[in-house]
Amino acid sequence: MEPKLSWATSARQTFAVESRNLDDVQPLLVNLVAAGANEIDAVDFDVVAKRELRAEARSKAVAAARAKAELYAEAAGVRLGAVVHIDDVDPDQPDVGLYRSHSAVSDTASEQDLAPGHVVVSAAVILGFALARD
Repeated sequence: MEPKLSWATSARQTFAVESRNLDDVQPLLVNLVAAGANEIDAVDFDVVAKRELRAEARSKAVAAARAKAELYAEAAGVRLGAVVHIDDVDPDQPDVGLYRSHSAVSDTASEQDLAPGHVVVSAAVILGFALARD
């Protein structure tokens, strides 16, 4: 008896599509599926003014970190000194999913996750302060 040989082949075509017109998104997805796409990895919305929005978010993150540190210092009976360490947490890094996802903050999907006009631009910072006794 002769051995039977079999071959399995597969192909994967990957591409990204960008559109500035939100009204094009749904018809575009429908057309992709009609053209034979059987897997869509992600639909992401972004903003043009991301740099400016990120700068505003960073300022707010620093203010929030300072307020939290002041609360801890007061509870500990000390006062904050100078900032001795600043560490920017880059939300665009792939391993920082918490800052990338719309719904990661609450671990549940939100109706606004795919809502036109709703894009989360976030920032995080780690501040270290010197402490002083009163």
